Amino acid sequence: MQKKQIGQLFIVGYQGEEPTGDFLRFVEEWGIGGVIVFARNLSDPSRLPAHLEKIAEASGQKIFTAIDQEGGLVLRILSKGSLFSSAMALAATNSLELTEQSYQATGKEMLSLGLNWNLAPVLDINHPDNPGIGARSFSDQPFKVADYGCAAIKGMQKAGVLACAKHFPGKGHARVDSHLTLPVIPHTCERLDSFELIPFKKAIQNGVDAIMTSHVFFPAYESAADLPATLSKSVLTDLLRHQLDFKGILVTDDLEMGAITESFGIAQAASMSFHAGADLLLICHSLNQQRLAAETLLNDLKHNRETGARLSESLERITAARQKLVTHRPAQNLETLKEIHSPLIEKIHEQSIKFLRVDPRMVPLKTTGADTLFVIPQISSLVQVEEEHRQESLGTIIKNEFAAATVVVYDPKASAEQIIAQISAEHSLEENKNAQMFFFTYNSHILKEQQSAIEHFAKIIKNIAVIALRNPYDLAACKSIKTCAATFGFRTPAIKALLKALKGDIAPATTLWPISIEGWS
Repeated sequence: MQKKQIGQLFIVGYQGEEPTGDFLRFVEEWGIGGVIVFARNLSDPSRLPAHLEKIAEASGQKIFTAIDQEGGLVLRILSKGSLFSSAMALAATNSLELTEQSYQATGKEMLSLGLNWNLAPVLDINHPDNPGIGARSFSDQPFKVADYGCAAIKGMQKAGVLACAKHFPGKGHARVDSHLTLPVIPHTCERLDSFELIPFKKAIQNGVDAIMTSHVFFPAYESAADLPATLSKSVLTDLLRHQLDFKGILVTDDLEMGAITESFGIAQAASMSFHAGADLLLICHSLNQQRLAAETLLNDLKHNRETGARLSESLERITAARQKLVTHRPAQNLETLKEIHSPLIEKIHEQSIKFLRVDPRMVPLKTTGADTLFVIPQISSLVQVEEEHRQESLGTIIKNEFAAATVVVYDPKASAEQIIAQISAEHSLEENKNAQMFFFTYNSHILKEQQSAIEHFAKIIKNIAVIALRNPYDLAACKSIKTCAATFGFRTPAIKALLKALKGDIAPATTLWPISIEGWS
């Protein structure tokens, strides 16, 4: 009985498309409360419902089936489902209605696979120097994040899936990636209350079902040095439960991330987080660590009176949340829903493309030949939360629209000299100064060698445009470039929408940016 009570506290991941016998035996032994699904489990999405049913059968109950289906940079359903836009792209549409519709469509596609809990939206207020959030955030402005975040929550609630506001109390201004090490946000309580907490307060007022913790140290809230919010009773109980009056379920971010493991054992962190106030403990990868954490909490229950009291509180909240879970799946399958949602996806992406400046000599593109260069990055995930780019290749999409153009692929992490050499090897710009170049950046505000390469080519040719593929902040350093655009994501629909704008099929939008562009001109 005690084992299966402890098991309720865990959301766990498994390796491969199909759960192994060892994993299913662990789920059965402990009555595990839920699973989280990644792209590694979704090579054939049509098989997922049967796997989830098998896991629920082993657990002996209706389980939480969670996924990070944020849209844009973080998508797990990459095969046969819609390629939803990023949060920042949605804010760029300037439409709360489209945002709600997008997340409602996301929820419907999830339910078609048996997934009932989206670990989204991101309510972090982004800072340009944050390496792990960027376009995953709606904006750099707290009230805009709050408004669009609540539209996302409403959309998922309409679809019938649980939503989860993350990463409390807000890690948008972290300067390092918590997947790798512990960030510190040194702001005062007053600043945090008037900035970082605003979206979470509104989400709570709007009945968000769950909140996810952040692996960030906030010295304003926690006196113990370098104690992440995930492990801090001051943050999880005193701030979130008592001050903000949150009644829903509180889930940790993955306890296997570097911000935790560099100082704590995973099982130790699970125990600390639970006693600090977390209801559900997320361990995404290692079965051995999942088992060890469960055994650690069972031992706590046997020897610590406080554990029993905390367990009763969490089980009550978990039971209430479980009662909200939808048990039926939509009549349409994933591929049918993708077809239904296709016009919505296209509309959102077309309305999200933003131009900082437009040179009429380059846009719309009147003719393209071999002297029209599209310089594109080799796309790969930059932080561990993302999945690799697995759609139609960027070069193929461009060639389909501009068959005669030259496409050059560069390594976005290379030095400026290497990038210049990669491009020059394909096309001699010194001999053709009438060439036109469309340089697609990939986080050049952080990987600054790309910017040096752009400056080099801008001295050689007059007609050069910069397209910020991933995060728009790349454009801040392009003051001398006369055509600049942002896509807020690198998935296929975003690229196709951009190419429509370059061809003149849709008018280039220059106003209503989702972030501040002051000083970029």
